[in-house]
Amino acid sequence: MIAPPPSARIRYEPLTLDFLDVMCELHGDAEVMRHYPNVMSREETQAWIERSLARMERDGHSFYALESLATGEFLGQCGILLQEVEGVNEAEIGYLLLRKHWHKGLATEAARHCRDFARSHFGYARVISLINPENIPSQNVAKRLGAAVEKRIIKWDLPHDVWLHV
Repeated sequence: MIAPPPSARIRYEPLTLDFLDVMCELHGDAEVMRHYPNVMSREETQAWIERSLARMERDGHSFYALESLATGEFLGQCGILLQEVEGVNEAEIGYLLLRKHWHKGLATEAARHCRDFARSHFGYARVISLINPENIPSQNVAKRLGAAVEKRIIKWDLPHDVWLHV
């Protein structure tokens, strides 16, 4: 399993079941998950990681566990996912951090690094993020990366804006 090299503050590890406990903390936080349909149980989080592993096997990439280079502490997840958008597979950058790591620029650093890795290593010319129109913090990350809304779609039975990264 291949992962991006470290960025300035973050190490990227393939998301495996070794991260189940800390992923349960991430997925169990109602504030972190407020733009998802619900918080996730341990079983749902395990299934999430198993889907990520299957994507890694199929596509060569998926979510990565983010760890602090300085402390080794788990920060959250970020990665490159193939998402079907109106019948076309698109390379999406998705990110989710533990609340205690918000407002430190880590989501922006991780998303930028994964976006650049998607292009340089996997050759994706077009990279997007799917963001709930009410998710202002994620929109701000996308804006800091130079992305702009291309269109609105319905995905997972909810409206999502397709943010195109330049």
